[in-house]
Amino acid sequence: MTIKERVHSVEETGWDSPAVDMDHPDKPATTEKMILLAYEIGREEATKEVSDAYTDLLRKIRERADNCRYHHMARGIVGDTKYIYHPDYAGRVTEEFGDDRADV
Repeated sequence: MTIKERVHSVEETGWDSPAVDMDHPDKPATTEKMILLAYEIGREEATKEVSDAYTDLLRKIRERADNCRYHHMARGIVGDTKYIYHPDYAGRVTEEFGDDRADV
């Protein structure tokens, strides 16, 4: 089994797996729990990074539209979207389980 296959295998069985005990943060983490949390924390961090970059890009596009001679038309083309929302942005998994013991 490759690393990629192992990560996706743990992610698919994930939270319901007996090897992933989320109810006891003081108990040392299993390898499966570490893999699952690393995967989820990575998703949250990547989501935040991409979303922040996209938000900045949208801001710059709106600024350029506002500086156009035909700014009303340009603004109509650009639209009012200021960000895209993804539930991983909030970092709930990182916040909830990020401080659990990691002595594998």
